[in-house]
Amino acid sequence: MLYFPMDLNTSYSDWLFSVQCLSNNKRAALTEIIDVLRAVCRAHSLPLALTWIPCYYSEGIGDEASRIRTKDGRKIPGEKTVLCIEESACYTNDIVVGGFVRACVEHYLEEGQGVAGKALQSNRPFFYPDVKAYNISEYPLVHHARKYKLNAAVAIRLRSIHTNDDDYIIEFFLPVNMNGSEEQQLLLDNLAGTMQRKCQTLRKVSDAELHGIEGSSFCSMSRGNSHMAPDGDHDSVQPMSVTNNETEAAHNQVYLNSCFI
Repeated sequence: MLYFPMDLNTSYSDWLFSVQCLSNNKRAALTEIIDVLRAVCRAHSLPLALTWIPCYYSEGIGDEASRIRTKDGRKIPGEKTVLCIEESACYTNDIVVGGFVRACVEHYLEEGQGVAGKALQSNRPFFYPDVKAYNISEYPLVHHARKYKLNAAVAIRLRSIHTNDDDYIIEFFLPVNMNGSEEQQLLLDNLAGTMQRKCQTLRKVSDAELHGIEGSSFCSMSRGNSHMAPDGDHDSVQPMSVTNNETEAAHNQVYLNSCFI
């Protein structure tokens, strides 16, 4: 279990995860993730893809520094789950947005914040049509997103057979000039197909798995109705449905319910 002291007034990039101290299994998982992100961004002209890793954060008491620890073992009372960027597993297809990655390195997201936080909280792929429309309490990085003119984003929670129950939240930002819902949907469909072809050990986390029941699958992204593949049909890419979340309908937030076959 790794602990990192934290001064919230400074960058935590110096104490966040380092590839040099990772196990071989973690290194293998991150290597595949960056390969997938690179392939998807290049195939679909996406400007940016990020990898977030869930950690536990505890507030410092008195002179004690706040700290973040890797998500090993059970959560200690008083800790909250946060997402920290894994800089070694991010991919920029446009040099202009490199500054946004650096901003992400200097901040964490709480569970439920932003597209990545929603994907972790819901255990569903999560899509938002314009991240610039968030307010700062919903997405602390929104002013950076506005600065770099980022647009729609989709995130999904994955695990790797290399690292068992370690979670990775991967977040893709769609092209900044893509605003139409039909155009975004077509891209989501194509993006899902690319991921299905490129992912070897990565898989979506099923609700059953989170509750200690074996069984998970990979998924595609679509705004149509949700369809499960028939038993034994592992070659077809099934559509991912988008349903409005009643408590967040005013913000046009939607959940993507799906399974990667």
